[in-house]
Amino acid sequence: MKRRTTFVVLSLIIMASMALSACAPAATPTTAPTSAPPAAAPTEAPPPPTEAPKMAESLVLGTTDSWSSFESAWVYSFHDWELFHQCADGLLNVKPGTAGEVEPALAESYDVSDDGTVYTFHLRPNVTFPNGDPMNADAVVFSLERIPPINEAEGENAGFLYSAYVSGVEKVDDLTVNVTFNAVYPFAPQLIATNPWKILNPKQWSATEAGTENSACGIGPYVLTSFTEGEETIFEANPTYYGAQPKTPKLIVRYFADSPTMALALQNGEIDVAWKSLSPSDFEAMQSAAGIVTETAGGTEIRYIVYNSTTPPYDNPKVRLGLAQLLNREQLTDLGWQGIKVPLFSMVPPGFLGYKPTYEGTEDVAAGKALLAEAGFTEANPLVLDLWYSPTHYGDTEADVAAVVKQQWEASGVVKVTLNFLEWAAYRDAGRAGELPVSLLGWYPDYLDPDNYTNVFAHSPAAWSGSYYSNPEMDALLEAQASELDETKRIADLEAVQDLWVTESPFVPMAQGKLVVAYRDGVSGVVLDPIALLHYFLLEKK
Repeated sequence: MKRRTTFVVLSLIIMASMALSACAPAATPTTAPTSAPPAAAPTEAPPPPTEAPKMAESLVLGTTDSWSSFESAWVYSFHDWELFHQCADGLLNVKPGTAGEVEPALAESYDVSDDGTVYTFHLRPNVTFPNGDPMNADAVVFSLERIPPINEAEGENAGFLYSAYVSGVEKVDDLTVNVTFNAVYPFAPQLIATNPWKILNPKQWSATEAGTENSACGIGPYVLTSFTEGEETIFEANPTYYGAQPKTPKLIVRYFADSPTMALALQNGEIDVAWKSLSPSDFEAMQSAAGIVTETAGGTEIRYIVYNSTTPPYDNPKVRLGLAQLLNREQLTDLGWQGIKVPLFSMVPPGFLGYKPTYEGTEDVAAGKALLAEAGFTEANPLVLDLWYSPTHYGDTEADVAAVVKQQWEASGVVKVTLNFLEWAAYRDAGRAGELPVSLLGWYPDYLDPDNYTNVFAHSPAAWSGSYYSNPEMDALLEAQASELDETKRIADLEAVQDLWVTESPFVPMAQGKLVVAYRDGVSGVVLDPIALLHYFLLEKK
């Protein structure tokens, strides 16, 4: 048993590191002797050189998560993004192991106009898709221009990470592309590194129809060669990749129904890595298991409640805030999440610019009951609600979390709760269709900026989450903070957003999580960073 703890800095200041190097002195040439030297005494033969450990040709990673779509322009689900991360690059990528630092990918460099709104990307020459088709400006324009129509056809989802910020894209020449933003956004490079910005092959993807089951991906370290839903995904090294080859030629993702089954498979050697998600009890057991290494890292994941703000009575902010005031986050994290998460009092986690814990001090049952009474709900006329959750997508503790929320609300005497659940794909679709009046969701950041915890959620139409919240005052504040370059002014805007958030409570923060992973001895290359996508292409084992 080995334990490792990684402390992740959540602020966006990335510290530069210094490298030391040394040079050996140059060899001094010698002159050949004029006479033969005396014969050397016989010596024993040197021992044979020690061979370096041979690395395995394949590695198996286990998960309890589930797939829902390969359509990068539209899908907004963690595991789907993680799969695409292995087989498709964007113009820029987030550098593994950093707090959001971006690095050149399919664009080898870029320039920014004097007014900060036009990004000119210079593409890498002689790069091809795995089938041999060229990657060029036409492919970039195709990939970005297809985002709005696909989201319009399928219903707005992740596409806003492009369409809400960009006014247009144009080809300059075969290896140069201009992208024009609506305003100056300090987080634009990180935005460009998100999943909807992946560059796809125009010959393998439709310009107008979602490729939900299209596993062609784009250009990445791996090629996705086989996929069986609920069973396994197989990646194999992309031999024409422009960058470094993956550490392991073949990477297999195996899907498990629950955490105990996955933990047993790890102990038995059926899998090499257990990821997303081991339950708290199984992770604790792995910490004392022979031959198993465990790691934890501070996380940027948040968990929260979503209200459909168009469905009565949740269209009334008093009802949303009243229910929020009935919560006890300390109890919720201790009992529901078994101590693996900590209470969260703002949608913006600690460590991010402008963080203000505006929900601190709001846990007040009497105040919550008073607000609900103003909306007409009393012990004689309780609020009867359905609380929805997905039982495995967020780990095996989700049913416990839902049960604790139910208990806290019902303890007030003015709320009656029925628990309901759906598996992830159906749950996601039902939420977006507006069919879940109150539900539990989680969030891993797309980019490490407070905008991704505020604007992405509460700016109208807020469709992807099933909230459909709309408030012109909130929209104006969100737009102001997004384009504000003066840090002091932006902090003030973000604090104003968080103040209004409590009054409106379209989403209610509950907890902040951390990353946990377990793997067998001999596995290396496990890199946990704030974006939380595991880099399969760095994994290897002896």
